[in-house]
Amino acid sequence: MTLLPRPSPLTPHITTRFASLLLCAVLAACAGPQTDTTDVVEADESEEDGGRAKSRPVVLDGTAWQSRNHIEGVAPAARWEHQVYMNRRPTHYNATEHEGRPAVMAQAEGANSTLSLPLAPTPGALPKRIRFSLFVPTLNPAFDLKEKGEDDAVARLILSFEGDRSKQWTARDHIVSELSSLIAGKPLPYASIMYVWDSRYPAGSVIPNPYTNRIRQIVVESGPDRLNQWVDFDRDIEADFKKAFGETPGALIGLGLMTDSNNSGATVTAWYGPLDVTLSAPTR
Repeated sequence: MTLLPRPSPLTPHITTRFASLLLCAVLAACAGPQTDTTDVVEADESEEDGGRAKSRPVVLDGTAWQSRNHIEGVAPAARWEHQVYMNRRPTHYNATEHEGRPAVMAQAEGANSTLSLPLAPTPGALPKRIRFSLFVPTLNPAFDLKEKGEDDAVARLILSFEGDRSKQWTARDHIVSELSSLIAGKPLPYASIMYVWDSRYPAGSVIPNPYTNRIRQIVVESGPDRLNQWVDFDRDIEADFKKAFGETPGALIGLGLMTDSNNSGATVTAWYGPLDVTLSAPTR
């Protein structure tokens, strides 16, 4: 009898579509690298770089939204970057004002990309609270955060964390991270949480990302009751991270905004208000 080899934690016959979707999920949780390229508002959809994800600055300098952000340990003029995934159509992001509030407007037409900010907090300072606001005009009941190929979201705020990969990561996590490094040029963060406005699952739900357990989605608002108005959120980052991963968070190393509809092909729009992030004092 011929013995078949034991399959690896990540099956070797990954399809091109799965790899592409996995990459998008991984990059959604990653902060973009700092670069010195010229500022641009949007990426040219036709531009590709050997299949790699591309990262570039977005013009937010001097905007009211940028000046109203308060992120401890980060200068007000910190540069946000637009991460465009391979040959996918990017979401359009631009700073504006909406219903009396400085905002970033995100519109996806069968598109996905992320507006991201890498962070380098003071050593020993841990994330404490985040305050943010969302304005969502419509939801799409076809979206399903649990299912591969259906996990679009009208609005998500992404927080990425550092941690000890040798203790909690599985073999599969390491392989996914290596895949991310190979295709995107950077590894998977230790862990990420996404705050999501969803149409299907109740507020308070914690939903693992369908491609990697190192990303957990927390539903902060559900359903249509508060559509077409600014909704303010005040979240305890440590409590949310413990609920999602069962441990205390490490340093906060990245923030991201993401509106996407590449799976459904739908047109969705959201506005993101200014962010307020506080950190605990460094331990001595």
